[in-house]
Amino acid sequence: MRVKRGLCIAVSLLTGAGCAERGAEPLDLLGAVDPLIGTGGLGFGYGAMNPAATAPFGMVKLGPDTTDSYGAVGYSHTAGYFYDDPYVQAFSHTRLPGIGATDGGALGFMPAAAATMDRDLLRAPMDHDLERASPGCYALSLDGLAEVVLVATPRAGQHSYTWLGEGERWLNIDLGHTLADDHEVWESQIALGEREISGYVLMGGSLTGRGDVGLPTWFVARFDRDWEEEQLWLERAPAAGDWAEGVQTGVSLRFEGGVQVKVGISSVDLEGARANLEAELPGWDQAAALERTRALWAEALAPIEVSGGGETEGRIFATALYHAMQLPTLFTDVDRRYRGLDGAVHEAATWDYYTDFSLWDTYRTFHPLMLLAWPERAADMMRSLVDMGERLGGWLPRWPAGITESGSMIGNSADIVLGEALVKGVDDWPVEAGLAMATAQATERDRPGARDELPEYMSLGYVPYDLADASAAKTLEYAIDDAALAAWHASMGEDEAAAHFAWRSRSYRNVFDPDVDFVRGRKGDGGWAPLEHEGWGEAFAEGNAWQYTWLAPHDALGLAELFGDREMMLWKLGYLFEQSAEQEDTWLPDAFYWHGNEPDIHAAFLFAELGRPAQTQHWVRWVREAKYADSPEGLDGNDDGGTLSSWYVLAAVGLYPMNGTDRYVLTTPIFDRVTIDRPGGALVIEATGRGDYLAGASLDGVPLERASLRHSQLVGGRRLLLERSEAPTDWGRW
Repeated sequence: MRVKRGLCIAVSLLTGAGCAERGAEPLDLLGAVDPLIGTGGLGFGYGAMNPAATAPFGMVKLGPDTTDSYGAVGYSHTAGYFYDDPYVQAFSHTRLPGIGATDGGALGFMPAAAATMDRDLLRAPMDHDLERASPGCYALSLDGLAEVVLVATPRAGQHSYTWLGEGERWLNIDLGHTLADDHEVWESQIALGEREISGYVLMGGSLTGRGDVGLPTWFVARFDRDWEEEQLWLERAPAAGDWAEGVQTGVSLRFEGGVQVKVGISSVDLEGARANLEAELPGWDQAAALERTRALWAEALAPIEVSGGGETEGRIFATALYHAMQLPTLFTDVDRRYRGLDGAVHEAATWDYYTDFSLWDTYRTFHPLMLLAWPERAADMMRSLVDMGERLGGWLPRWPAGITESGSMIGNSADIVLGEALVKGVDDWPVEAGLAMATAQATERDRPGARDELPEYMSLGYVPYDLADASAAKTLEYAIDDAALAAWHASMGEDEAAAHFAWRSRSYRNVFDPDVDFVRGRKGDGGWAPLEHEGWGEAFAEGNAWQYTWLAPHDALGLAELFGDREMMLWKLGYLFEQSAEQEDTWLPDAFYWHGNEPDIHAAFLFAELGRPAQTQHWVRWVREAKYADSPEGLDGNDDGGTLSSWYVLAAVGLYPMNGTDRYVLTTPIFDRVTIDRPGGALVIEATGRGDYLAGASLDGVPLERASLRHSQLVGGRRLLLERSEAPTDWGRW
């Protein structure tokens, strides 16, 4: 039996490479989304997405957690779902989609023919022909068992279970449920009431488990009918009474007929969970709840309108926009309370507080996309980051997850996110407080939250290889951080500080070895560490010299000087992509250009920065076509908080940001017309002709000589006209 199409709208999975005819009508972005894109892929090609029902940036991400016969290993279940798995083990409410770290999985619901907490007995066969997903909804028929339909609102979820076949009908609710085998619950509590259960679960994931803080989730679940029988569980053994507390608790409820469940959650307290439930799911009409969430999605997607692209490209684009709005996570309850990084409860009376910022990834594409198309929501995210810094005692976070500053990855990427926000005109957040914290972290050697190896970086101009892991990578990231701080101080009229950080932003030069034309580790005495251009190196974070050598997006011309001249850098950059195009994709990290990770995803745009925009246009098209698809394997690796998805969106509309600056590189859009509705007036991008190259460009009728623009040129109502060509041209060449 198939799931009902009337509620959870069907999405076709097309795996062919062809495109339909280009249409003149605007693309129905909401209807084109396919949440199953990026839910598969092997090894380092795993997209880590989950087709869960969710609202834009929703606290609740209600979806399936899958497993195979041997269990759910963490590296392919970080969001709980792996497309190739043969079994569903539960439907849970929280997760970090696209992140290569296992976190979430609170409150696992699973229908079964028996009362049990045995995961081997709970799992049911997965059949993708009986699965449907669309924005706000997920549905699956568990053949012979039950038809499951899930709908999410921002802070709540509504389940419906329609029983199939004969036998007893139990709904098992496991507070000890986890997304993967390497994930654990620390504490849980459950209480049974009249058509209601409530409680609390504390989980420790890959990020939230750092520092023994964990992620607390309170919940209230209401049922639309009485249950006939109940079985309470404590540590997976039967327990008596109507209340239990321990590491793993749960309950099994037997029903005679189909049942609906409404669940509200909160990281503040039980009252918050109850208020969220009552505000967002006041009745039992699941279709009406879905319509409200779809309206939220339509509103979220509304600033961008595109027309004139192919069907397959449109589906990838719409899904990329949808995936870009999965993280960070809305963390404010309906009563405006939230739990901060200090563990205490606070109130955000006039704004929304967010958490789960994968900053080392998202500063590159996601945050620039938000600043371009959703500046008002971006301002709340900036305010959230500054709030986190204040709760931590005066230092900005690196990778905040839930109520934990995990400290994951390298650099001080909040500097870039906040600094770019200000120079791009998004200033409705505590700018001065943020700048004070960022500057102190970059200059005060002994303060809490200071940059790793800051004394050495300040005295030597680089992080020494013999002192720290990822030394070259840290140096390169700090240089971009400093470029953003320079622009931030300049925007505040602080010229002396701006000049100081502009000077420091060239520190990347100190780890470039001109004898080999690569960046590499450098020892404290000035000597070079081994060249690590094959496989991951100790001087780098998740990458090698081929991928990190280009990590100076704020100063491409300065980087070219280190090669001797532009032509030498252009040659080596071209070799990087030519070798990459010849390599077959495998489950291992790519040896040359690696789109599935972050350090070099801007590299194709450096050609234009060096006066060769036709090469940018050529290789951007290659990346779009070789590294994205409308299939479960459609992402080149973990989406990393929407980073890869945002890359596609930016490249598809033809504007790509150069981090640490307010500049964009122009490239050939895949659409004939793009409208980005911004405060103060819409930016309209129109492309004439056909082809993958640009033959000319004008802004408000004024011809452009180069393939770049500053953000200030896009403010207010603007019309960017791009002339396409079938063959490479000399336009923009210098």
